[in-house]
Amino acid sequence: MSGRSPIPRLRWLARALRTPRRPQSLTVLVLLTACATLLLWHSKGMDNYDENLALNLGTDILGVVVTVFVIGPLISRAQEGRVREHHRLDYEWFAAQVHGTTSNVKVLDTFSNLFGPQFSERFFRAVRAATAHGARVQILLLDPDSLAVILRGRELGERSADIRRDILRNLRTLDRFAQRLDDNARQFLEVRLCSTSPGVTLYRWDERCLVSFLTVGRLSGEGVQLEVAVRSPLGTFVEQRFDELWQQGKPMERFTRMPVTLVDTGNGRREFTCQFVSVDDSLYISGPDLVTYLARHHLDQLSAFSDALTAPGAHELIVVDDESDLHAQLIQHFTEKYDASTTAFVQLRPSVLVTE
Repeated sequence: MSGRSPIPRLRWLARALRTPRRPQSLTVLVLLTACATLLLWHSKGMDNYDENLALNLGTDILGVVVTVFVIGPLISRAQEGRVREHHRLDYEWFAAQVHGTTSNVKVLDTFSNLFGPQFSERFFRAVRAATAHGARVQILLLDPDSLAVILRGRELGERSADIRRDILRNLRTLDRFAQRLDDNARQFLEVRLCSTSPGVTLYRWDERCLVSFLTVGRLSGEGVQLEVAVRSPLGTFVEQRFDELWQQGKPMERFTRMPVTLVDTGNGRREFTCQFVSVDDSLYISGPDLVTYLARHHLDQLSAFSDALTAPGAHELIVVDDESDLHAQLIQHFTEKYDASTTAFVQLRPSVLVTE
């Protein structure tokens, strides 16, 4: 045994005991317990019963201690260096692994069929179970408005617009799922967007993960997946890459919704949470409550403020002409992003200070 403190191993044992077991395992456990109880009762009449029982139980307990604290860690360390190959990414199999997770679930990809119509509900059921066990779920996808999307589209021989639409579909699915979660479960789920191509993909559950690479001409899920331990050299490298991109990424909520505060000249304030799109470096917001509010006020008496805006300070509000080409372009962008329709857009333009 090493000289390190046994506390981490005790925590590992406690976590293992908390890990949900399959019904078949519980059935076998009950049957074995019943058999052991029956045998102990049957041998009750033998001579020196108490001494023999104590001797056998002591020997068995010593064997359990040696197995858990000596043999178990040696086998685990030997398995850490083992690499298992999967011919492709089996999303159903991964969802099954997530179902029993008690510590971490991580997904890193450009976009993923895991959040598509065929597999999303199975995965979301697994996420509910994992968050109920206290597992943290982190999902990191590529920002659909980043230059990395264009580069990845060229690598796949597809238009970048197609890759962007796939990411947007993933985000809509994840956003709807997050809205359905209760407050306790939602605190364990976080989705972020990175603007730099990761170069690798990661699908992690507890201390195991599937690793692949973004190849030319083929989706990462269609290629070989390497199943490794998180603490292996490859697992450590990909984990570090994930953490770097995670720190630089922005929350999904900043991409789907924007908090805006409108202030009028009478010092009245009203806060809104708006959907928005960006065209030619200009930002346009939309929302039924916002339109109703603007209809009752003069635009030249209102200013918009938001911490999510690139330019600090007050912004002017300019209603987009619904017969202009820009309006048609905004509707197209809005439909692609939210899979919904709207008719009114308001541009947020930074106020220009006039000086001599």
